Amino acid sequence: MIARVAVVSVVALLSLSPPQSQSDEIAALKREIAELKAQQAAMQRDVQAIKTFLQNALQGRQPAAGEDLPGVIGQAIPLAGEAAMGSDSARVTLVEVSDYHCPFCRRQATQTFPQVNADYIATGKARYVFVDYPIAQLHPDAFKSHVAADCAGEQGKYWQMHSALFAGAPARDAASLAQRAQSVGLDSAKFSSCLSSGRHAAAITDSIARMQKLGIGGTPATLIGLTPRPGEPMKIIGYVYGARPYADFKAQIDAALAKAQ
Repeated sequence: MIARVAVVSVVALLSLSPPQSQSDEIAALKREIAELKAQQAAMQRDVQAIKTFLQNALQGRQPAAGEDLPGVIGQAIPLAGEAAMGSDSARVTLVEVSDYHCPFCRRQATQTFPQVNADYIATGKARYVFVDYPIAQLHPDAFKSHVAADCAGEQGKYWQMHSALFAGAPARDAASLAQRAQSVGLDSAKFSSCLSSGRHAAAITDSIARMQKLGIGGTPATLIGLTPRPGEPMKIIGYVYGARPYADFKAQIDAALAKAQ
């Protein structure tokens, strides 16, 4: 549209100029059009650069310190069918809502979770549940990593694949996922068949919808509650939003344990 208006202006100016030969007029018009096209291409490059910058900024975003999840406390979150580790008799349950391609989720998984696991999950004080929440707007290739973890679960190696997916750069295609699967000792043919079947996609899509309904807009989010009876949802009594220091987790978990006594 900008180029079209400019061309009309050039033609109007030429009509007011002293008489020139037709060939001179055409040559001048061609030069003006070429310059306008070059300017338009430069503008498009600038717009694309701004778009790329904003996308990269969003992909690196985690919830800011002190940012809240309004309305989450007191809500119930269903846990049936979700991957879990730790003792069923643990007094407190930690529900991590996460995205395998989120850099802050990776940081939490590799830096903070090991200490939480050692102090609370391995000791039987807390149970840990992982909930799929790949955010397509930020990480369009993440969905298949969550499917891959469920496919590994079919072979009894969910948590091994879970750890592999958080190790190193995100796996963005079937070949990368196959390498992770091989690294944890999965049957490659069965894994590939499961990955292409799409049979776990509906459960992950449902998980995304449930987290959006809770009002969770970023990852990681760790929801904390007293361990419910089998088959019942967990009532949320606390949370840690974002990849926070271990001390933040300790404070929230200890507060929940105190309520469980």
